[in-house]
Amino acid sequence: MTTEKLHEELSRALELIDSGDHQAALEILERYSIQTPDDADGHFWRGDTLAELGRLDDAIQAYQTGLGLTPNDPDALTTLGDLLFEAGRHQQALEHYCAVLKIDPDDADTLVSIGLVHNALDQTDQAMSSFLQALEYEPDNIFALNALGDLYYGKGDHEAAIKTYHKGVELDPKDPVAYHNLGELYYDLEEYELAEESCKTAIKLAPDFSMAYVTLGGICMDQERMADALKYYRKYLQYETSPQAADMVAEVKAVVEGLQEELKEATVTGAKS
Repeated sequence: MTTEKLHEELSRALELIDSGDHQAALEILERYSIQTPDDADGHFWRGDTLAELGRLDDAIQAYQTGLGLTPNDPDALTTLGDLLFEAGRHQQALEHYCAVLKIDPDDADTLVSIGLVHNALDQTDQAMSSFLQALEYEPDNIFALNALGDLYYGKGDHEAAIKTYHKGVELDPKDPVAYHNLGELYYDLEEYELAEESCKTAIKLAPDFSMAYVTLGGICMDQERMADALKYYRKYLQYETSPQAADMVAEVKAVVEGLQEELKEATVTGAKS
């Protein structure tokens, strides 16, 4: 295959990725990687596509192949760290994030990623240290503020968590994650009005923010607003397309079926009475 043809194939694959047809893109990228095994970017694009298809182990292998060609690529090291973290391979993820930090010791986002690994390993002191160090370098780093708020939340320090999330909202009023984090926290505190308000703001900013619909569904269920709960759970199913969310999708589908049956029975009972 000529160089021009290879570039055409690659452009076509990237167009398919942009359109969401990852399976078709993967078929092209597999051929491209065989034809140009020394192109690290080809392996990285293939890894990204495999990850979108939920094939984490294959995605990790693709990134490892690419990094064998460009071992000091910080973006690739970060992505591989993210994939390893998602796969539950925490120590390996940590090694790759630390490799990025050796290249750029002041990278605040990488410090946050390191902190997230520590937090997942219940090493909360190390996690706290990483998040605070990231904020020393970048006081307005939303990624760090959300992670720090989550850590406070997990430790049961609700006041500190709310303060941290609100700081994130003040710095970036268009960040849906911070609003959803607030909504989750208020929900746990049974502050339903504040929880609903925060989650509704999150989906107003990002209508496809699927987890906010789950939280809204739970809020409505606790208030016995079953029709509203059904509406929000259906929205979740509409927007959640990640293969990694398969278990959650199955759970929500079961809840939707139960709610539909309950509302149907209530309608029949009301008609009879």
